[in-house]
Amino acid sequence: MGAPTIVHGVQTDHRPVQPQVRRLASWTAAGVLGAVGMVLTGTRIGSVPDPGHMLWWFSVPSGGAPLTSIFFYVSVALLVVAWLGIGREALAGRLTIGWSWTILVAWGLPFLVGPPLFSRDLYSYVAQGLIAHRGLDPYTVGPVVLGHGHLLSSVASVWRSTPSPYGPLFVTMSRWAAGVTGSSLVVGVLAYRALALAGVVLCMVFLPRLARHLGTSPGVALWLGVLSPLALFSFVASGHNDAVMVGLLVAGVSLAVDRRLLLGLALCGLAATIKLPAAAAAVFLVVNHVRTAGGIRRWRTWVAPVLVPVGVFVGVTMACGYGWTWLGPTALHIPTELRILSTPSVSLGVFAYHVLHLIGVPVVRSATVSVVQTLCGLAALVACAWLVLTVHRHEVVRSLGLALLVIVVGSPTVWPWYLMWGLVLLAATTAQRSRALAAVAALAMLMVGPSGSPRLLGNSYVLVSLATVAAVVWLVRGGRWRSVVSGHVA
Repeated sequence: MGAPTIVHGVQTDHRPVQPQVRRLASWTAAGVLGAVGMVLTGTRIGSVPDPGHMLWWFSVPSGGAPLTSIFFYVSVALLVVAWLGIGREALAGRLTIGWSWTILVAWGLPFLVGPPLFSRDLYSYVAQGLIAHRGLDPYTVGPVVLGHGHLLSSVASVWRSTPSPYGPLFVTMSRWAAGVTGSSLVVGVLAYRALALAGVVLCMVFLPRLARHLGTSPGVALWLGVLSPLALFSFVASGHNDAVMVGLLVAGVSLAVDRRLLLGLALCGLAATIKLPAAAAAVFLVVNHVRTAGGIRRWRTWVAPVLVPVGVFVGVTMACGYGWTWLGPTALHIPTELRILSTPSVSLGVFAYHVLHLIGVPVVRSATVSVVQTLCGLAALVACAWLVLTVHRHEVVRSLGLALLVIVVGSPTVWPWYLMWGLVLLAATTAQRSRALAAVAALAMLMVGPSGSPRLLGNSYVLVSLATVAAVVWLVRGGRWRSVVSGHVA
């Protein structure tokens, strides 16, 4: 080690930079190159406004689409490899919270200012905000009511006539954002990205606290739950409002398990007014609290924990002024309208149809898929009910994270960013070292293209069906699912 010297009256230290710092810096720099490459090529093949008629506020010169796509996916691969390199340092205990913030800023900034990638939902948010700002009810009319123009052309065609499927708090936030940004697409996208970023910050603050409470590594939790390609692509590049829901959820669960149950439940109730699945957190936390309360005190312990999230839920819904339409059958059915083959229940339904058709059973494809979707949904509900009823025997955060993943996988429509609901919470548990979760965090977003279109088409239902069946067999065989729930299997 070199000794410190005096230069112009200032002491300098010639000690070499620690090897782990050099490695972290190198992997961070590689990730920046990947993110910048994705953003630059994304200005041509990403979810740009009004495709074919508008460009992002900056763009690269036009070139051949195949070559641009190649550069895009090379950049994706570079970011994934950089994330895996950071993961090696995290698993060795060398990723600090400070470095995690540095990586988030370095990797997230290009996505923050770049065009939307992997989804066109940001334009739907802008449209729904304008609908609300103009005094219309976004739960009864879709973006088409705004008339033809760049905004309507930017919204994915399947959602142009669809009312909002989101909670009243998010719709109200959208109305406020529209009042500030107007109809500017670029400014609107940046505004909703800033809103999603607030959810990311909540995860950065509370996920390490939750990991410490559970006795796991805060660095690994942030690596898997916030810095992963799936998290960056879902919450920053795509700007999904799931980021706000998940941020409130992580904050609420962290506070609840750290002896601030009522405040935590209030945040979970607030998260449910962004997207309804967050209500599962309140259910698990309340049931766990009641089931672990002893003897005569039990009946006294459930009143406040139940009333607080319900009160927040009802109060926010009433204060926003849109009534209860958002919980009606029409609104709840909206996410099921699009059938994509990346959804296990859809692929299983298509597979069942082809098998039945092959053996001469006269069935209709759409009806077969609907039946299988219903069966998968019921199976998911049964699994979640069991997790709720046995939550006091297991670790509540792990049970909740698994339940959210079960809800997603068993739902009628699965988009990659939905997987973040449970993955972020599991990142704070002993499941944070799971190779399966790491694979999901690295590759799940590749199920959609840079413009937001599904990638799994044609005969891909065979692959998805076989993978689903294999996963179920793996869980059932030898009662391995019990080990997964209890934490004996990461």
